[in-house]
Amino acid sequence: MRSPFRFFSVAVGIVFVIWAIAQWSDAPDAEPAAQPERGASASASAGASGSAGASVAPVPDPGAAATKFVTAWARPDLTSEQWWAGINAANPDESLAQALGPTDPATVPATKVVGPPKVLEQNDSEARVEVATDGPKVIVYLTLIGNVWYVANILPGG
Repeated sequence: MRSPFRFFSVAVGIVFVIWAIAQWSDAPDAEPAAQPERGASASASAGASGSAGASVAPVPDPGAAATKFVTAWARPDLTSEQWWAGINAANPDESLAQALGPTDPATVPATKVVGPPKVLEQNDSEARVEVATDGPKVIVYLTLIGNVWYVANILPGG
């Protein structure tokens, strides 16, 4: 790599590959198999606890976690600081918090939750919950880590 052009071309290529891998691994529709460390550790710890005879803490309701997040999200009347305080209290994961970074609360298309949550899918480590608002229904994707549901994504729903 004697020329500066070749050096920078290789450096840009490496950065692009790292970026592409990060984008692929943070995809909201990723199969559970694409994230084996989450499912594997949750299943392994559940199996180990069950075989040892120790009591296993019940899995919390993903519907309650989804409703808490959507309730905090659907507040266009708040200042950015107040809105973020509510969002952070509702356990967003790091990638969702980054994605919501530029959000102006005034642009959120809902003001309240109007019905009970509907758990669409749930397994040992992930759940998908539909929450009805006075605006659009939203689908909340959650990941269970350490017996706590973290919101991984929120998308318009059916």
